[in-house]
Amino acid sequence: MTDAGPLEYYPAYCFHLSPTINKWCPLRATDVHGLESRPGFEGDDVFFSFNHPIRWVRIVGVVVAIEEWYGNRVYTVDDSSGECIECCKYAPKPVDSRHQDGEAGEPTAITPAPTPDPLLDIDVGMTVEVKGSTSTYRGQKRIKIQKLERIRSTNQEVQFWNKIRDFRREVLSRPWVLEKREVRRCKKQHMADVDAEEKKKKRRKENGFAVRKVIASREPNTISEDTRSKPTKQEPLTKSRTGNSHTESQYDALGL
Repeated sequence: MTDAGPLEYYPAYCFHLSPTINKWCPLRATDVHGLESRPGFEGDDVFFSFNHPIRWVRIVGVVVAIEEWYGNRVYTVDDSSGECIECCKYAPKPVDSRHQDGEAGEPTAITPAPTPDPLLDIDVGMTVEVKGSTSTYRGQKRIKIQKLERIRSTNQEVQFWNKIRDFRREVLSRPWVLEKREVRRCKKQHMADVDAEEKKKKRRKENGFAVRKVIASREPNTISEDTRSKPTKQEPLTKSRTGNSHTESQYDALGL
């Protein structure tokens, strides 16, 4: 691989052709820690093995610690690869029914039963499979849990080890290579998509400006109509002051 020259990292608009970007990549914890970041992809949580873009990973190991802090539950998983890895999941605290609005002992509304948290069944010493996205926290790789489930047999572990071996041999052992014409085609499609999105934004902006312009043009008419209506209400009072005594007696009878 070294004799073939430096690795080529393709732009993000080529990622849909990658064999790894939309796949649950079976890895070891030490492999996840070894993923590299590249300038321009930090905010997307995309990391690289060689030049393979990787976002979603899966590991199997034993839970050796569980912690909860700042609304997160963190499972430390050891897969015997030489390194442990933290797997985190957002875990909001349950709502205390005593703090709901209303008088004590009088429910204000029918409160649905809370959904049971399946991760509460996971405890230290259990073997689990973790699926999630890779991120960096304080300089260390960690996994944001999308799915966590218990592994109940050694046979399942062995099957997963075989998947790791096959994935490394068939995919990660060689760089990802695209032909130049494929890159040009992806770039052309990307530019067309960007241009279409810009036109869509421009149309929305023009439509919004036109609506504001119509609303603004109607406001003075409303004000002038209100202004013209006021003298009409005062006109009978003016006439009552200059009119004959019969007219004045009519307004006195109405209380005006």
